[in-house]
Amino acid sequence: MPSLNGEKAVLFGCSTAARVGGAVFVVASDEERLQQLYYRVDAGVSAIWRVFRGYELRESVLADAASANEKLSGEFPPALLPREFVADYSRLVRNLFRALPAAQSTATGTDFSEIALRAAQCLAENVSPARQAVEFEQTCQEEAARILSGDGPVEESAVREIRKRSGAWALEYQRLVRPR
Repeated sequence: MPSLNGEKAVLFGCSTAARVGGAVFVVASDEERLQQLYYRVDAGVSAIWRVFRGYELRESVLADAASANEKLSGEFPPALLPREFVADYSRLVRNLFRALPAAQSTATGTDFSEIALRAAQCLAENVSPARQAVEFEQTCQEEAARILSGDGPVEESAVREIRKRSGAWALEYQRLVRPR
């Protein structure tokens, strides 16, 4: 994976959180309390996506999302998803929130990549329908890095493309956990 820094690393982090979060979402939807916590975390990730569309970051949304992230990680039953997987998702989100403001971020794509690959490995080892999770995550990371590659600032078209692709990848993570 090419080295991604600053805003590109934050966008890569949004993509990893959205992808891995797909598995958390589909399982959390079975329990209302977990679902509500997930939605609050996702609101924080969505707020960061919106920053790249020119909107101002609402600190109160981010603070609420960070609080919900800690609760979600601590309250997620290991019977639903492996505790390590949920902890890695929480770590991705925490690192993403800490990487702000995006223009001044010292985060790298590698910071997010390693955690997402570890989460995929945990999923592959513990959830039988998700045996291909690592290969899928690697493919997603390569595609995300390709979208974000190049010199200069992030183009609006790249932001739209990675956001759209991340949503599709999140759906695939859902299918890895709960095949049809």
